[in-house]
Amino acid sequence: MSKSREELLRALMERLGTVMRGMHAGQGFRCGDFPVGMPHVRILFHLANKPEGISVKELAEAMGVTSGAVTQFIDSLVEKGLVRREEDRNDRRQLRIKLTEYSRDNIMDFKRDYFASVSRVFDSLSDDEILQLTGLLMKAKIPSNIKETNK
Repeated sequence: MSKSREELLRALMERLGTVMRGMHAGQGFRCGDFPVGMPHVRILFHLANKPEGISVKELAEAMGVTSGAVTQFIDSLVEKGLVRREEDRNDRRQLRIKLTEYSRDNIMDFKRDYFASVSRVFDSLSDDEILQLTGLLMKAKIPSNIKETNK
């Protein structure tokens, strides 16, 4: 007997969640000398692609969380010396969040270590299978208010 679409989608959602947890399980991610959690990883990667910096609001939208949540994550990254707040050159009322020099110096090693640790989940897939999986996921309809990360 074939499974209903609802059963298939439930199994897919569970598997996607398991894969995501597997990518990060037991990982003690560090940027330089500082441990960072997954929300911090996402922020650091996003900022690495935005050398001009980004506002808290833009970062919150990109991450799909509230500005308040982003502010808490940023506060902890500021305390560690990984990001800084800087006045916007065009609007002094606005702050831009940027990587510190320390983070910029360490981000390539951090990215390399991060991707090496999460890639083990996909070691059993060929490059063609990874392309196929990516292509299938690209076909999924994403609500217009959800932005692609790191674009």
